[in-house]
Amino acid sequence: MTAFKLRIEPAGVEIPCSAEGSLLDAALAAGYFPRHSCRRGQCNACEARVVSGDARYPSGFEPEGVRDGYVLTCQARCTTDVTIEAHEVASTPGQRVLQTGARVLEVQRVSEDVARVRLAVPTETGFAFQPGQYVEVVLRDGARRSYSMANAPDESGTIEWHVRAVPSGRFSNHVYRSLKPRDMLRIEGPFGTFMLRDSSAPVIFLASGTGYAPIAAMLKAHETVIQQRGAVLYWGGVRLSDLYAYDEVRAWEQAHPGFRFVPVLSGDEPGWTGRKGFVHEAVSADFPNLSQHEVYACGNPLMVDAARHTFTLANGLPAGNFFSDAFVTRPEPVKTDERV
Repeated sequence: MTAFKLRIEPAGVEIPCSAEGSLLDAALAAGYFPRHSCRRGQCNACEARVVSGDARYPSGFEPEGVRDGYVLTCQARCTTDVTIEAHEVASTPGQRVLQTGARVLEVQRVSEDVARVRLAVPTETGFAFQPGQYVEVVLRDGARRSYSMANAPDESGTIEWHVRAVPSGRFSNHVYRSLKPRDMLRIEGPFGTFMLRDSSAPVIFLASGTGYAPIAAMLKAHETVIQQRGAVLYWGGVRLSDLYAYDEVRAWEQAHPGFRFVPVLSGDEPGWTGRKGFVHEAVSADFPNLSQHEVYACGNPLMVDAARHTFTLANGLPAGNFFSDAFVTRPEPVKTDERV
């Protein structure tokens, strides 16, 4: 195994980097969390500037929308010692990416196409996550699916996912067909830097569908901070049933001064008198000036991209104040005898 050195500026971090693994893998293994999201080379959140050295992509990978002199750290491999510039590098003491088993505690249908799944991770593994992060389910053949935690971290080792049924979705169909309490899953994580920043800026949370899950984790874990800073959650769906935790969020709103909930529907819903249209457009209309805010957006990649574009160009949001996690699904045919 060929070993090189990876240096991350301006943090001044220097860690070993294998030619067989990505730059991001090397950082995570050392306990550092450069900005990243999908880990598949699709969202470009992990883009970093190459200061010196050479890093190359695996054969067949073609990045889209990456600036000259930059690489996607989730795909690029060291071919020499490399220095990159990644301005956002979180180091969480005691937190490491690890692979472990997780036992299913509960599978609860919360809407016609969303299930709440609760799992127990053995506390002796040392697994720990920050609100907003996600883990990957590792299937028998090595394929992976990503799910954000929807609960605040606690000492019990319990994690909660919100799993939407995806047409021909291999793991989500397994959840709906046969996953039950006491079943064991293999997970790896945590991943992601979609976490509430230490700031006094008022917060706009923006979600579509199950993009609410990591935001729910932030709300539960940072209850006092969010009330002090002031926050509004805009949650969009086609139908009211897409907002599967509607009553829960309304109750949270009533119990927490300083927090406001704005549901937005883009489809026809009998009897609906609330906001209609695209959820990011509702934010743009309500907040013509976002220059002093932070925005945390999660869900459909098209919504996240549209929000970033609109808020930075039309509403004065500083680009560095937009934090996102775009959900990318992986539908694929499922054989009737296929096992996860």
